[in-house]
Amino acid sequence: MKMTQSGRRDSFCLENRPIQHTDAMSRIEEASEFNAVLQVNPEALNAAQRSDEERLLRTIGTKSPLHGIPILVKDNIATKDKVGSKPALESSVISKLRAAGVVILGKTNLSEWANFRGLNISNGWSPRGGQTLGTYYPNSTPAGSSSSSAVATALGLSTAAIGTETWCSILGPAELNNVVGFKPIRGLISTDGIIPISSRQDVIGILTRTVKDAAYLLSQMAGRSERDERTWHIPFNPIPDFTTFCKGTDLSGVTIGASFESALQTLSSAGAIVVENADFPQADEFKKLNEHVKGVVRSSEFKRDIYPDRDIGKFLWTQAEGVDIDGDKYKEMVKQEQFFGDEGGILGAMKKYHLDVLVVPADQDIGNDLAANMDSPVISVPLGFWPEDTSVQLDKKKPNLVKVAPGMPYSLIFITKAFPDGVLLQVAHAFEQLTAVRENGPLPIKVPETEMMGIQRKAERM
Repeated sequence: MKMTQSGRRDSFCLENRPIQHTDAMSRIEEASEFNAVLQVNPEALNAAQRSDEERLLRTIGTKSPLHGIPILVKDNIATKDKVGSKPALESSVISKLRAAGVVILGKTNLSEWANFRGLNISNGWSPRGGQTLGTYYPNSTPAGSSSSSAVATALGLSTAAIGTETWCSILGPAELNNVVGFKPIRGLISTDGIIPISSRQDVIGILTRTVKDAAYLLSQMAGRSERDERTWHIPFNPIPDFTTFCKGTDLSGVTIGASFESALQTLSSAGAIVVENADFPQADEFKKLNEHVKGVVRSSEFKRDIYPDRDIGKFLWTQAEGVDIDGDKYKEMVKQEQFFGDEGGILGAMKKYHLDVLVVPADQDIGNDLAANMDSPVISVPLGFWPEDTSVQLDKKKPNLVKVAPGMPYSLIFITKAFPDGVLLQVAHAFEQLTAVRENGPLPIKVPETEMMGIQRKAERM
């Protein structure tokens, strides 16, 4: 991305190698079997050309390091492009990206109702976009609900993509598609202009190929929105340049709790103080927490706010029927969830062991659950690939899709306390640089011919 600042880089290109708008469209067409992109923004070409002219002629200077960079946006985020029906207001985060010079390339598919359509709905399926498929094994699940944002990023259909998360919707797709998934603390990036699920857990996140690219985007997306009260309490002004934390691999003085042997060795070699087997104080109690309680808490607001007068008999939030979200029963359920998102979960472990960052395998359900409940930043970074002798395992939600197979990727998630996002990026970036999993690992099962993966990888090392 840094090539943009010099004015030497065309939009839709990598490392000074021009990729015309028609090539960008060709990439999307070549990857159509993955069903990742719902619609291409008809204004994208004009926006890209304006960005090129602005940088070339220096008419207004470079808006940001993202000036001219193309990104895709999950289809539950409001944009005011000529892409179907227009919302009354555009999402604040999209307006921030436009102000930074970003080119909105189009919209990506997602699990229907962000995976709140039902308990057994396939990840990555919607009636509008069909079934999105994963990128590292034939007929594999992409995870959800930001399925296509991760798939598009993995295939290089755009430089990055924007998604949303209520529970694991950024982290899951990032893992199964071998990309970086960053879920910031709620309130750092405004969520106004997204279709809501839960005011307690909704967050806008970032899918990129490198940690530093996520930092570039975070620096432009973060900040106050008059339409989102949670952003009014950000403890710093102006928003820092988060890329300054993505330098080198020295982790001296950083205390990390981890339980994954290879990760322990890598982080320790970088100078980090590693606390092994840092357990959650109330892990057993959380495992026993009634799934109905979790479902009710996550679904009640969605049920009330979306289609309150329609027939919702087949929808997930029917488990929330009859629950008064202002009543004592519901408040007690919320209190239970909040406890496990705080002292009884990840934050409790961090306080107990005096940790700066906690590291757990991305496929560990308790880690994902607790990370969703807590109001803290989380990032998923590629760790490796399943070996050739791995037995194929099918997705329980959609048995005709593959969840585990030879060559499919898996990840680590890095978690920290509220607002030290810089420390999180520092540790994740160092781990990424030391392991080089994406750089040295296998390619997706199909790479569009016009998407020069080798050039991409070389650019990522710059």
